[in-house]
Amino acid sequence: MTRTVSVDGTRVDLADNASVLDAVLAAGRHVPHLCKDKDQRPIGSCRTCLVEIEGVRGLRASCHTPATDGMVVTTNSPQAERVRKTVLELTAAMVDPNAVAPAGTPSGEFSAELRRYNTAPGGVAAHPRPHVDKSSPFFTTDLSACILCGRCVEACQDVQHIGAIGIAGSARDARIAAFMDKPIADSICTSCGQCVSVCPTGAIIAKPQPATTAAREVSTTCPYCGVGCGVGLEIDQDNRIIEVRDQPANPSSQGMLCVKGRFGSSFVHAPDRLTQPLIRRDGSLQPATWDEALDLVAHKLFEHRASFAALASAKGTNEDAYVFQKFVRLIMGTNSIDHCSRLCHGPSVKAMMLQIGSGATSNSYDDYENAGCLMVVGSDTSSNHPVIASRLRRAIDTRGTKLIVVNPTRVDLCHYADIWLRPNPGTDVALFNSIARAMLDEGLHDADFIARRTEGFDAWRAGLEPYTPEATESVTGVPADLVRRAARLYARPPFSGSCLLWGMGVTQHTCGTDNAHALVNLALAAGQVAKPGSGISPLRGQNNVQGCGDAGCLPDQLPGLQGSGPDVLRTFSEAWGGELSPLAGLTATEMIEEAALGRLDSMYVVGENPLLSEPYLAHAKQAIENLKFLVVQEIFMTETAELADVVLPSTTFAEKEGTFTNSERRVQRVRRAIRPLGNCRSDWEIVCEVARRVAQILGRPTGGFSFDSPAEIFDELAALAPSMSGISHARLDREGGIQWPCPTPDHPGTPILFAETFPIGKAKFVPVTQGPPAAELPSRRFPFMLNTGRVLYHWHGGTMTRRVKGLLARSPAVRVAIHPSDAAEHGIADGEEVVITSRRGEMNGQALLTDAVMPGEIFVPFVKLAESAANFLTNAAYDPKSKIPEYKVCAVRVDKPGAERRPRGGGRKRF
Repeated sequence: MTRTVSVDGTRVDLADNASVLDAVLAAGRHVPHLCKDKDQRPIGSCRTCLVEIEGVRGLRASCHTPATDGMVVTTNSPQAERVRKTVLELTAAMVDPNAVAPAGTPSGEFSAELRRYNTAPGGVAAHPRPHVDKSSPFFTTDLSACILCGRCVEACQDVQHIGAIGIAGSARDARIAAFMDKPIADSICTSCGQCVSVCPTGAIIAKPQPATTAAREVSTTCPYCGVGCGVGLEIDQDNRIIEVRDQPANPSSQGMLCVKGRFGSSFVHAPDRLTQPLIRRDGSLQPATWDEALDLVAHKLFEHRASFAALASAKGTNEDAYVFQKFVRLIMGTNSIDHCSRLCHGPSVKAMMLQIGSGATSNSYDDYENAGCLMVVGSDTSSNHPVIASRLRRAIDTRGTKLIVVNPTRVDLCHYADIWLRPNPGTDVALFNSIARAMLDEGLHDADFIARRTEGFDAWRAGLEPYTPEATESVTGVPADLVRRAARLYARPPFSGSCLLWGMGVTQHTCGTDNAHALVNLALAAGQVAKPGSGISPLRGQNNVQGCGDAGCLPDQLPGLQGSGPDVLRTFSEAWGGELSPLAGLTATEMIEEAALGRLDSMYVVGENPLLSEPYLAHAKQAIENLKFLVVQEIFMTETAELADVVLPSTTFAEKEGTFTNSERRVQRVRRAIRPLGNCRSDWEIVCEVARRVAQILGRPTGGFSFDSPAEIFDELAALAPSMSGISHARLDREGGIQWPCPTPDHPGTPILFAETFPIGKAKFVPVTQGPPAAELPSRRFPFMLNTGRVLYHWHGGTMTRRVKGLLARSPAVRVAIHPSDAAEHGIADGEEVVITSRRGEMNGQALLTDAVMPGEIFVPFVKLAESAANFLTNAAYDPKSKIPEYKVCAVRVDKPGAERRPRGGGRKRF
């Protein structure tokens, strides 16, 4: 239903829930609205948006007044103008005019309104609030510029749902403050910058402020995690990113960003960016021309073509990935191409492909907010996927959604949880089998869904016989009553359905695939899939890890995740004009092992850093050093690039065109915002150059790599991948991101998968049993169990985030989380340097005493800081089904530097 409103004589039609302010803006009129950000709900505190409404006594705040059909509004009456001017004069008295951001700057909205009304501070006795907080490396808070509009509080509490700041005090002492007036850096603030983005005065303002103004803004997609947030890059005349803005129209992020997305782009301009090809001469890497480098790469790859493998980048675009796998398969004649999915959600994909025929998230982010219950397993979502975490908190705060957290470590979401299940590391199969057993015992399973949509239920049910909650309690450490409560809540949420989300806490184990099977079994038994407010969601780690797999950078999957059977090979052979190998390719972890054994001669690594991401780094380095030829394509001189024979400089996300596909299967545009630095080239361009040169040596046609643009590459991908055949760059530019499957140009995309059927017909239950919790357990010599993960202020190994000053300031060293009782037993103080040692290596870190970890366990983030990295310690033991390493658990010891390393007790073991 629409409503018609007249504003200063102009008639406008409005939606049913529109406000008078909406009508004013739709009519092209202007009234100040200092407390109403365009993307937030009305607050009604500033009283600057007052208007006259026919038949209504007095002036009304237009932001808070609902528009009604036939309403007549006047904005420019003498009374309204006079009162608004007076309100602005009174508001101006609250601030120090020298502290307020000037008109024309991002935070200059208040100054612009004062100018519009020919008003300046000084007409009324001033009462500014002289308080400055510079504790955050990302922004400064200066209360002498604050008008208490409340936008920042709304942004923190009701957009991001963090609650780090509020309005403290009253009357003349009212102020924006963190809890107990602590510095913002000492609060629960996550530095997301949402408050900065909405402040109309500059009271909360980014630092440092750019010395130049933006010449243009380019809409693109964030290069960090798999959420796929929309970002607007503000570019100055000098080809530099000076600010990042959120994109409210982006359906995945809805105007939110995390600290990395908003403040983490300066790595693009880092002084140590690779900008020139390098060739190893006389033992060192030396500058070379592109032709020299490309010719050498082509001839060396031709020479070692029979013993070759490639690692693709989940940080590149879909177009980069498609061209690279096409080169590997068509020109190099092998399926030995893989990417980092092997190291994160390889087990999820393996299990889901077997059970339902698809390895992708079945639902959309919207379903998290529509669900009655959320079960988050093995994921510190607030650190790894902050914007998804905000959407989860919003569901909890506004809809009463229930939350179950499954994690051995107390993570941020535990503070919001209705039930926290804290299993012993490596006992996930027993735990989820026991939840399933409890669900079946109480008749909570969806018998109709099971009968219609699944097979193998009886055999699976029989396999659950030993897994009563009481029997598994001694294995998992989780009380039986909590298991039963979780089963009831997940199977029968208070409204709608249940969403199951999981991260690498359950996949990076030698039993990772079995863990994923247990999760999928649980969702199938409860019927919590294929309907709104439900679904199974392996949370993707990197910005384009989903798209890299979709584009074919897996040894057993051609583009479109169609497998590699004879019919699929025939289709691609005909399309590409050459025979493709039917032989199985090497996985990423197998490449390292084959190189270590001397059975792999050459590798082409694009945008990956195995000498930081592989487990047991000493072993991985020896393997890479065994290669006869290594080419690395990178933006920085990584640990892997340092060992390369040729280094090719590529572009960042801000310098390239293409697409990313996020964790909800949404294909989104990536747009070039700045010119490539130095002599950098886009990944797809470099690969095409190499492919043409190798093809010429082989005497083959080169036309299959003569693309003119990423749009042309995507068109070829879409033509061969039915799930994306309705998507194109032109359509994405018109409509925004689209979720595959999208089979035709008029198809809207698919928010929820499997509504009618699964790709394999009926979904399969797969019985799994609990095995040893880890390949390596604590001992007298190594008494602690190591757990690994990520931190908010860094991304993966930190190659990009270490080059962002603010992020490094917030997390300058590796913090080793240890329980206070263990620290006391070992004489370790908070903040003290410690040495962590495993059977494979050692690293240094700073002790962080916290009961977030259990006695006998320590937590170390993956990021490399001050030459310390967790993968010096981790175990190169693999899940036999998916080949993922057991990153999550291994046995370690903790010592002070210089301490005698003799066997000793301690670390109260839970195994």
